[in-house]
Amino acid sequence: MSTVRADEGRRVFRNVASFGAFVITPLQMLMLSRALGPSGYGHWWWTFGVLEAATILGSFGSDLFIRREMPRIAREKSADELPAVVGSGLAVVGVLGVVLALLQLGLASPLASAQKDPELLPFLLLLACQPVLWNLTGILVAALQSINVLGPVAAIRGIVTPVVQVGLLYIAWRCELSTTSTLLLLVAVSVLAFLMITGVYARHFSVLRTLKEAIRPRYARQAMKWGFAMLAPSLLFTAGGKLDLYVLGAYQISSMVGVYAACLAIAAMLPATRALFDPVVLTQIGALHGVENHELRASLARMTRMCLIAMTPPLVILIAIGQPLLHGLLGRPVPFAITPLAILCVGQLVGSLAIAGLLIPMMMAGRVLALIAGVTLAIKFGLLLLLVPRYGLVGAAIATAAGTIVAQQGQVIFAAQRLGYRPYAASLLPPLFVTSMIAVGGRVLFVGLDGYLSELPAAAIAGAASLAVLAGALGLVLDSSERAAFRRLFRLAPRGR
Repeated sequence: MSTVRADEGRRVFRNVASFGAFVITPLQMLMLSRALGPSGYGHWWWTFGVLEAATILGSFGSDLFIRREMPRIAREKSADELPAVVGSGLAVVGVLGVVLALLQLGLASPLASAQKDPELLPFLLLLACQPVLWNLTGILVAALQSINVLGPVAAIRGIVTPVVQVGLLYIAWRCELSTTSTLLLLVAVSVLAFLMITGVYARHFSVLRTLKEAIRPRYARQAMKWGFAMLAPSLLFTAGGKLDLYVLGAYQISSMVGVYAACLAIAAMLPATRALFDPVVLTQIGALHGVENHELRASLARMTRMCLIAMTPPLVILIAIGQPLLHGLLGRPVPFAITPLAILCVGQLVGSLAIAGLLIPMMMAGRVLALIAGVTLAIKFGLLLLLVPRYGLVGAAIATAAGTIVAQQGQVIFAAQRLGYRPYAASLLPPLFVTSMIAVGGRVLFVGLDGYLSELPAAAIAGAASLAVLAGALGLVLDSSERAAFRRLFRLAPRGR
């Protein structure tokens, strides 16, 4: 059990390659905007909201079911039972995913008509299979991460798949492929990712046995019961997930929606950093909750501080030189977008610190999560209606940031009550304060240099200077054990799984 309890940093380090997906995201967005054009880029983001909703509903909480049940079954029964759990998860998301794909195909034309935009139709039709592909892949990923197979999964999802997608989008752009061909390339990337993850899965479990268990899923009833408990919160979170894009689209042209979507995309670097910790946190909860709660409390406290420190470099970069990053991403200057970007970053930072909140979807009743989701939806929708007509992108950013904070920190409040501990220590304040000051200082430096230099060298100098100051400052706020841990991680790269 000691390897489960005490090596969070090493396991996070094994997962670090998955961050490549978010490092490459700006390049992906750039290639996507070039391949589809400004209008097509806006259409893609609108459709992505539909796809994300279908993905959330289609998962039916099965990935969390896998993460919760696999440690329990391995502990109480036998590791030989694990393919049965995975097969049941694949059966649930496969059947539900096909149903949702058919529903999207049937509703594609009415949705395009309702938006008075027939160019949406090919996006809705051709990408209808994406959610089921993503969810099937997600089940296999959840199974592998539950047994601490982190490195190969991270490499596929964080490096190989994004690089392939960027390459194909570049070809689509340079060869001036049609929208249909470009969308089919995106589907092909999802198929490739599923096949590669299946290859890794085959190294640890029998694929044939898993398929047999999917045909006759013995744990389907438990998975469905879990999914129904999660249905209400899933629906509520889905309703609010991309509500900002839809409300903003009612008041702004598609190109402005694309600008806001770009702000969302690069602000997502913060939750992307937090996502490095999620597989480890979920494994800790599955293994320790109800068995050794005192160890779980200590583990969550350590990972919360580690997560904050890990988020400091992207936060500094996004605030200091977010303006030129958006320029490079969209291919045109959008200086007005720095304000909504900064607001989104604040919301994502506060929300991403809520590591302990993962206890709620993993272990507590769906009613608690539904309550949090309902309050989040009401607050976000109310703020959108109040602020977007008057303030546009800034109003949407405020509503989204507020919704993120309420959703994530609300889960932490209930989780802290369940475990009986304070989720945030005073030791978080020094790195948070120092990072905020450096980020603002980097922004001021960039604005000052931009008056004398072109945008690219100004951004390079401001970004490099901010990161250099941050590195020195963090050296002062880290305690001796943390500095020693970081030295060990980078001196001795983890091996094996």
